[in-house]
Amino acid sequence: MHATVHDVFRATAARTPDAEFLFTESMTATAYGIKAGPIRWGEAAAEVERLRAAYARAGYGHGHRVGLLLENRPVFLFHWFALNALGVSVVPINAEMRSAELAYLIGHSEIGLAVTLPARAADLRAAATEAGVAFETMEAEATSAVPPAKTAAPRAGEAIGPGTECGLLYTSGTTGRPKGCMLDNAYFLRAGAWYAALDGVCGIRPDAERVITPLPLNHMNAMAFSTMVVLVAGGCLVQLDRFHPKSWLRSARESRATIAHYLGVMPAMLLSAPASASDRDHAIRWGFGAGVDRKNHAPFEERFSFPLVEAWAMTETGAAACVMANREPRWVGNSCFGRQPDFVEIRLIDDEGRDVPIDAAGELLVRSAGDDPQRHFFSGYLKDEEATREAWAGGWFHTGDLVRRDAEGNFFFVDRKKN
Repeated sequence: MHATVHDVFRATAARTPDAEFLFTESMTATAYGIKAGPIRWGEAAAEVERLRAAYARAGYGHGHRVGLLLENRPVFLFHWFALNALGVSVVPINAEMRSAELAYLIGHSEIGLAVTLPARAADLRAAATEAGVAFETMEAEATSAVPPAKTAAPRAGEAIGPGTECGLLYTSGTTGRPKGCMLDNAYFLRAGAWYAALDGVCGIRPDAERVITPLPLNHMNAMAFSTMVVLVAGGCLVQLDRFHPKSWLRSARESRATIAHYLGVMPAMLLSAPASASDRDHAIRWGFGAGVDRKNHAPFEERFSFPLVEAWAMTETGAAACVMANREPRWVGNSCFGRQPDFVEIRLIDDEGRDVPIDAAGELLVRSAGDDPQRHFFSGYLKDEEATREAWAGGWFHTGDLVRRDAEGNFFFVDRKKN
């Protein structure tokens, strides 16, 4: 049984060292100024071990946090896995953040080091000065001289395991400051295991899938779903720099992608281009995503010849409460995201906390089935116990999403409660 993200990465690399782990297609390679083509599992494992040793020599260990401002580049994954092996949590930093946002994140997370693109190093240091934090930056490639850790590892005497913090992800937050979601190894491992075990429309073939995603590595979809299914089930990750509607299909062909991750705006943008005989010239078996416009759902599947399978999850829930329309009927074009799986309990309530009737919209409440309602959820909001308690009021996680359920048990997304 694997205890950490690094454990499962290392095991799959040892089993399939010569297979392709990452594939950088031409558009992303040009955008980032890096080499196009595959990186094999064995090569990646060697680089991760080199980085792990460098961080260990510099004194990084269990309980430290390190920021990563590396966009969607392969080096993001290498640094993440290397740090994870030492019990260090990574704090992904959105490369588009401005100075005030950076100062808040650095001060709140208390990172003492950020691995960064050279162009943003000065911005990070200035933000740290504003936040009053002792801070260093390191360029991703300059790992021969990792700056020494500024403090001893906070949990140095404790074993690294499933409960060790793996990542601190900041939610965008519609109101107030972003909240730091503490996510442990168990959260990420569960996401990969859940994804790898999907059935129905979304069966996963071990060591055979090639997952293409334009979604950012500083969000849970790319970190916990597309990356983790490749670590758990084997296969290849095709991480794009971002979504390029004019060249997305070309990238899918070049990379031989078999599964595509999307958000609702992407199908709309692809449908807006003139139809072409080459629209079906790809190897994609199905798409994993959320929020496709109801009027676009069926036309997209007809034109591009693969199903867009809608799912629901949040950073706080990960796969612990993920609901997905991976079995027919999927109720295409109705914002349906599936039925209640056996590992999660679900309620829909009104503003007074009462369960709503069939076909009425109510706030979605979720928890893990069994004796631990918070199993595989986030560990809490950093330095905000009140917000954590509020989110879990009454023993249920309050999602803030309005959802309805029909008589057959299908769930349909309606809106955000505070849209």
